[in-house]
Amino acid sequence: MKALSRMAQALLKIEGVDPLAVPRFLELKLRVPLDEQADVRRAAGEAVGQILQRVQEVREHERALRPGSVFCYFTGNADADHCKPSEPRQVFEGYSSTGKPMFSDFVTMAIERKDPGLDQLLGGDDVVLTHVTMGRVLRTQQLAVFGSNSPVFKILGQVDCGLFRVLGADQKCAFSFQLLRGTTLEGKPRLRLHAVGKVELMDLADPGLLNILSRFQRHLDTEAMRMQGQAQSGEVDEEAFVRPLLQELAQKLAGRARSAGRRTQHAVERSDQGQRPTPRAYPDAVEANDDAILWDTEQSTVIVLGGKGRVHVFTPLARHVTSVMMQGAAIDRRGHEGRWRLAEPDERGEFRINLKRLISSGEDKPVEDVEVKAGS
Repeated sequence: MKALSRMAQALLKIEGVDPLAVPRFLELKLRVPLDEQADVRRAAGEAVGQILQRVQEVREHERALRPGSVFCYFTGNADADHCKPSEPRQVFEGYSSTGKPMFSDFVTMAIERKDPGLDQLLGGDDVVLTHVTMGRVLRTQQLAVFGSNSPVFKILGQVDCGLFRVLGADQKCAFSFQLLRGTTLEGKPRLRLHAVGKVELMDLADPGLLNILSRFQRHLDTEAMRMQGQAQSGEVDEEAFVRPLLQELAQKLAGRARSAGRRTQHAVERSDQGQRPTPRAYPDAVEANDDAILWDTEQSTVIVLGGKGRVHVFTPLARHVTSVMMQGAAIDRRGHEGRWRLAEPDERGEFRINLKRLISSGEDKPVEDVEVKAGS
């Protein structure tokens, strides 16, 4: 047992499974041979094989999740350009026969469906339309050989919704909020909410949306246990189980739009009054200690963590890119995903030298300040 435990721990570490997701036990079907000489090797191999399969399934599910992207069964990853919408208003339409993700304009799809509230949306009102699509519809064209029956990564359904205001942008955006079914290391079902979209959630003008999604994920954790209980009593139609959950999420998202109009306007007003994090970009950068200067491995930019949730993005030459408000959990998640890491000493040094150079020359102007002056 000690040998199996050490092997499992080493394998989890090698595969990069999040330590917070590691349980105290792994449940296995263990066959104890009575003929030690003839059967012990086979029994040991079966136990090892179960551990390998369980860890592999969980790790493959984790690798299939990339913020904003959909897993492609044709390429076997979610990193390719075609795995993510190319326009802010695009949502996930379904898989092609070869397992490639397909995206379509949310408004065009709403027009074809004649969704309620479409007139207000086309008239420019701040409304959010929602549409629930079940997983079997998204997989209609997908062939089994290209993952339609994958036990590792399965979309049970999704809520398409839009349009949302984006901070610092004129064009609104849409999302597909997918409900995915995975497996925990204990072999139990796991329900996860996954956002697909061109725009990052933290860039939305209405921060209340993140609260809705966070509460919904906690609700899914409870519902996963209820689904497991039903499965033990008999066969469960997983998509039928999650349908009311998706409908509930759609109602909350649409309801949020009715109460967020004034809040969105207030956010714009606060931006005009200089209450957004942007004015603190350069002061926060000057005051930042080593632990507050990070490196974005995908964009090759410098991330500066300010106080009270302020996050500033700079080029390595210390030119300001953008500033946002971000919760601590979102910052930690980017660290766990490997997207943000502590800047190396030479990266920090170069950034600070360029920062001093800009300040001394009077060029330390945040992006929004430059834009305002250019348009005046």
